[in-house]
Amino acid sequence: MEEHRIQNIMEDAPVETVAEAPQELEAKPAGVAERFIALLIDWSIISIPYQLLAAFVINRIQPDLEIIYAILGCVIIPFILYETIFGSGGRNTLGKALVGIRVADVQTGEPLSLPRAFIRAVGYLISAGLLMCGFLLAFIDNQHRALHDYLAGSVVMQARPKSWGERTALTLTGALLMIVFVSVSYSQLFGAGSLAQQRLINRAQEHLAKIGYLEEVHRMHFGYYTNDLLRLSILSGDPVQFQRDTHAVLDNRNFRIGVSENGYKISAQAKDAKKTKVYYPG
Repeated sequence: MEEHRIQNIMEDAPVETVAEAPQELEAKPAGVAERFIALLIDWSIISIPYQLLAAFVINRIQPDLEIIYAILGCVIIPFILYETIFGSGGRNTLGKALVGIRVADVQTGEPLSLPRAFIRAVGYLISAGLLMCGFLLAFIDNQHRALHDYLAGSVVMQARPKSWGERTALTLTGALLMIVFVSVSYSQLFGAGSLAQQRLINRAQEHLAKIGYLEEVHRMHFGYYTNDLLRLSILSGDPVQFQRDTHAVLDNRNFRIGVSENGYKISAQAKDAKKTKVYYPG
């Protein structure tokens, strides 16, 4: 009888079920294509507003070309601040959040501190300054870490699971954008250059044409061509502005006017990155 009661108690006792702990998603390194898309988004949201503001300021103050380059180059300052603030303390940049990746400590997987995020942001300059070789390191590293990741002790990880379709779309889009980026960079270094650089060359050629017109005016009034740029600037009607325009588009140190009884030849260097030689007549 006692044995029967014990058996009933054992049968009636509630069976405790141990809930299985949810398995954490395996943190995997982000792919190169994903990282490139995120960087492109982050760079765009900083550089586009900055360049619009810079264009407004430049049109207002009309600075020399060297100052224009300095103003445009300072875009790296807000970019570094943006990457430092949003790349630390568990925060995330807009580009990385949209793509679904995050920056973490390579050893612990924890968010970066502010100083290390700053080192990583400055590391972008080093990676880019080495002819982009710092970024190319991500293609051969098993965790896709670039040079700036090694400097900061960081790694870019997946922040959320992605479907096969999303992964494929990101990979193809990133690959296409990288091809375009490489093509444009190659054109700027070895080809005709960017549209901005070509515009500087065109402005230089147009200004030489204006000087050529003033040469014809001078000969019509005085009977001969002159190599005196000051005399030609006076004929322009606004010598001060003429001198400013000349300095803005031409390298004065390499400016030459060769004259003869029946003609003239003007040579100079444009203020593009390659200091392209320009001539009039061409």
